[in-house]
Amino acid sequence: MIPAGAPQIDIKAMRIYHVTHIDNLAPILDTGALLADAAGATPVVDVAAPGAREFRRTAPIAGADAVVADYVPFLLTTDAHVWNAVRTATPDPRLAEGAERRQPAEFVILVSSVASALGEAAEVPATIVVSNSDVTLGASAVASEWPEAQRVLQRLHLDDDGAGLDAAELLVRECLPLDRVALIAVANDPMRDRVRADLAAAGMRIRVAVYPPWFQPTADALV
Repeated sequence: MIPAGAPQIDIKAMRIYHVTHIDNLAPILDTGALLADAAGATPVVDVAAPGAREFRRTAPIAGADAVVADYVPFLLTTDAHVWNAVRTATPDPRLAEGAERRQPAEFVILVSSVASALGEAAEVPATIVVSNSDVTLGASAVASEWPEAQRVLQRLHLDDDGAGLDAAELLVRECLPLDRVALIAVANDPMRDRVRADLAAAGMRIRVAVYPPWFQPTADALV
């Protein structure tokens, strides 16, 4: 229950983040969309643990005739636990062996929004799914109806000053077309130039921005 008088958040304006290795970007651009595993995603560099990927291929989504692998996963903050494991070189059961040893600067972050993920299908159940923790780790709350998804996102923002966002994820059914990606964030200028070259080769235009803090360990992780 959201407390009475709690500040209202524009849920649809919330940013969502998909982290992928730079070698995966060109195939994504060729496809024109971020694809779910079950929709044919074939990463060149797969940083997901095989066990975690297999779990998602069989884990059902409550209230939908679908499994988790039918959805594209997004983080709700760039301080998410699984991404920070890479940034701090910390082993994580969700990551493939050795993934945490890759340099964070090898990755790019595709940024969209809840509104873009929904498109015109806000009233269609299970268009997006919100979980208050990574489903691979056994999520305790999953919302597939939009009104409930709004409430879960609101609570995640309010609880412990938004700390719940670090563990949560948002899932988008089947794909997210790249025309719904507002930004590709990178760690440095050479990576920006490479991404721009990939975009040009694909005949696409998406804003590319260098934002080092998203690729560095959080202050808490350094304590």
